[in-house]
Amino acid sequence: MSSLKDLIRAADDIKSQDDVELPEWAPGVKFRVRGLPSGDWEAYQNKLNKMRFEQGSNGAEMTIKSNKAWVVAKALYDQETDALVFPDVTEGVSILSKKSAGIVNGLFNLCKFLSDDDKDFAAKVRDAEGNSADGQS
Repeated sequence: MSSLKDLIRAADDIKSQDDVELPEWAPGVKFRVRGLPSGDWEAYQNKLNKMRFEQGSNGAEMTIKSNKAWVVAKALYDQETDALVFPDVTEGVSILSKKSAGIVNGLFNLCKFLSDDDKDFAAKVRDAEGNSADGQS
């Protein structure tokens, strides 16, 4: 019998979406978009919440950096090889930051959905209860 720790470690709980087509970037190519694991999603949230304070001639300004390109670079895979499109995430962010905001935003929203970050806690509990196997809860 496996320990609970081993069961958790072995669980394949990261969702993905196959057959994502981006004809504006690569006609005829199919991509896989994966949700991010907890550590990567928390790193994104930490980057999102990091505020930068700048004081200039026009007064003070606070900025918050979105980093959607960072999420997409970590979530976009070649469906045929299952390899990251951007194994160098920094290079991926540089490339994606110059691409259509609509496409990057759409991929970001798909990743957010696949990472289950679009649900509140109560919805996640209901989903978990509905997906438990044979009497487990």
